[in-house]
Amino acid sequence: MARRGGKFKGRKRYDQRRPTGSTERTSMLNLYKITPFKYDMKEIMTHYRVDEAVASTVIASVVAKGSRISINSARDYVHVQQKAGLYSKEVSDEICDLLGRYTKYR
Repeated sequence: MARRGGKFKGRKRYDQRRPTGSTERTSMLNLYKITPFKYDMKEIMTHYRVDEAVASTVIASVVAKGSRISINSARDYVHVQQKAGLYSKEVSDEICDLLGRYTKYR
């Protein structure tokens, strides 16, 4: 029977794992609070009487950008849509404030 020569060459129990590369943390939408965020977005849209088709599109895009890319890209999208005339500046400001409340660094 063949015998293994030498000692175990793997990681020891007391050795810590070190990350290979450093990743920059970005502010993103907190996915644990996504349902209250959507509810608050709908409340803003109904309060300012934004068209329901526009509201659902904006909510879906803000959630997608905020959870996958960053909060800053979601804010930029909100400002672009406001400049396009879909809703007023007050709606844009309230959505940006809401994004700030539901932010988490990942």
